[in-house]
Amino acid sequence: MNLQFSHGNGIGIKTGKQTILLDPKISDLISFVSHAHGDHLPTKIIKKPYCTEETAELVKLRNPEFEANILKEGKKINFDNFSVKLLNAGHILGSTQTFIEFNGTSVLYTGDFKLWKGLTCDEIKTQQADILITEATYGHPNYVLPEIEDVRKNIIDWVKKETKKSPVNLGAYSVGKAQEVIKLLNENGIVPQVSDTIRKFSEIYKKFGVKLDFLRNGEVGEVAVKPMHLLFSERERKNCALTGWAISRNYGYDAIPLSDHCDFKQLMEYVGQVNPKKVFCVHGYERELTKEIKERLKIPAFTIRNRTQMSLADF
Repeated sequence: MNLQFSHGNGIGIKTGKQTILLDPKISDLISFVSHAHGDHLPTKIIKKPYCTEETAELVKLRNPEFEANILKEGKKINFDNFSVKLLNAGHILGSTQTFIEFNGTSVLYTGDFKLWKGLTCDEIKTQQADILITEATYGHPNYVLPEIEDVRKNIIDWVKKETKKSPVNLGAYSVGKAQEVIKLLNENGIVPQVSDTIRKFSEIYKKFGVKLDFLRNGEVGEVAVKPMHLLFSERERKNCALTGWAISRNYGYDAIPLSDHCDFKQLMEYVGQVNPKKVFCVHGYERELTKEIKERLKIPAFTIRNRTQMSLADF
């Protein structure tokens, strides 16, 4: 099977006269969208992509004109010469990996993912494949995150300590991270104030059965969950950014490393679980992760750089 891989309009996989696009910026041909974060979404749709219903609903809040072919997670769909199945990625609500089976060759694209169980989305489903295309957000060996239970405890401890002095803001991405934070606060008896944007996305989560409790529009609480960019203008409250990058970056205020991505150790663990014959790394520290996979796991690994094309026949 002669497959060619490229990175430009998302990830492209070409076999014969057919091309499959993964998280493209222009959705044409046969396209798949892994999840509802902006850096993975098409800005122009010529032909409707495939994604989960949850992803489609979340994307429509950003772009009301978005349309998609809805594909249920775990259900195989057949095309000419290949089949596709979406598998839970554990990243945010509706996020999926894309598992493609050609004649005798399987390819797995991760999108963004994490290995631990989130509070507001299902756990990742791991699938062995011949070829793995993995994200490398934290693909550098220096990026090792604390255990998730320790991180969650640190957030609650920080909130309880700081609210004795003043109201607080917790900064989080509006889709995925914010809902995890709301759920964590709820489990510890706290009903937060939320921004309008986070409220709208959280209502979609509630539509799909995720129980979240937050103050009504206009109500002010001691604890607020807001998008990260709003923290810079807040002076009356104590701020805390919730992001995995907190282990290496200074935000000018408190920060706790809550992530929805795998760290380096978990990326390596995941590659071992998939047990591929070849790995392609994209999105992040792809060069560093490629090097470590080759040296530690003895698996051929490569980067797919922008606008390059690589063929299996080359290796």
